[in-house]
Amino acid sequence: MIGSLLSNVHILSFEDLSKDQLLHILSFAAGKREDLNVAIVCDKAPIPRRDELINELKESCSVSIFDTVRPNPLCTDIMEMYATGKFETADIILSIGGGSVLDSAKALAMLTTNKGSLEDYLGNTPSRKITEKNLPLVLIPTTAGTGSEVTKVGVYTDPKGRKYTLGSPLMHAHTALLVGSFLDSIPASLCASTGLDALDHALESIWNKNATAITRLAAEQAAIEVLTTLPKLYRAIVEKKEDRKELQKQMLNASCLAGISFNITGTASGHAISFILSEEWHVPHGAACAFTLLEVFDWACQEKQNRSSLARISSHFNPEISDETKLIETLRSTIASLIAEMKVPQTFTDLGVSLEKQEIEATFERSFTDPKMLNQLPPMREKPLYEMLGKKL
Repeated sequence: MIGSLLSNVHILSFEDLSKDQLLHILSFAAGKREDLNVAIVCDKAPIPRRDELINELKESCSVSIFDTVRPNPLCTDIMEMYATGKFETADIILSIGGGSVLDSAKALAMLTTNKGSLEDYLGNTPSRKITEKNLPLVLIPTTAGTGSEVTKVGVYTDPKGRKYTLGSPLMHAHTALLVGSFLDSIPASLCASTGLDALDHALESIWNKNATAITRLAAEQAAIEVLTTLPKLYRAIVEKKEDRKELQKQMLNASCLAGISFNITGTASGHAISFILSEEWHVPHGAACAFTLLEVFDWACQEKQNRSSLARISSHFNPEISDETKLIETLRSTIASLIAEMKVPQTFTDLGVSLEKQEIEATFERSFTDPKMLNQLPPMREKPLYEMLGKKL
């Protein structure tokens, strides 16, 4: 992956991963060959290949397993795992899972070297700052969407239910392993929501005040790869096709490239809005990000550089079209059709949420205190956002 040149993380890609390969990687990352002590962070999701690999790993090194991770990871769960004291004696952390699992592992790796409570590091005015590089960390994603394996950020929920983004270059993993076989058991619905999360990461990296010519290049390529691969993989899962490992590997690479892009720029308004949906109604992250994707797309098209990027993405699929406006309209239509095909919720009713029009402002106004909202290009305004959301009732 050429885009890996923009990442501080070592990225390796496999169709499958053997115990010997993993053991070598862990040894190199930890800088230690004998008596390796590995703390494994995962969850209880049914992933047979993960369980097989962990059991094989136990034959060659000391392993401690921590699997009390829930979606939208809770500070309390992370602190309970940290309180066992076993991370203090670990040489390295291996994490295998979706974004919540990988984010939890990042927090545990950070706390091991920086100490304190996770809540101390959260918010716009935290009482503690990250000053030390984390414990060596190897991350293996089991979904193709979050890009967490290559980012310097994690998202954590405090005891009051508020979600916070914590980020530092010192939180980067040492190595990310993209293993196609770890997506073998992913259901179609999860493929859809995480895949759209990857697309949203790429697009939010484009309509972003921190975007540069280079990050736009990476983000445009990521969007092209997601739009090429996601429909094929989703249909292969729905049709129960067994021979899809190459598609799974390609989707992991696309998601990773999107992660590399937004790791540099940050995300934008779509993610700020999604946090409210997750906090208030526990909407899964990918579905929450996809909820306003088309509306934010339309808003972003007011800015010339955004239009140029979106037209270049569309031109890859529609080389016969030369008119910029037509290219952008065609791309939007393609994304809208994909969202509809994958049955991703687009109204509050679809989400099972009962909300009155007069409640929108009071519910979503705090999204404007989220630093991610400030990255949006052109800047998102309160009244237009509330009008967008009002049309989704």
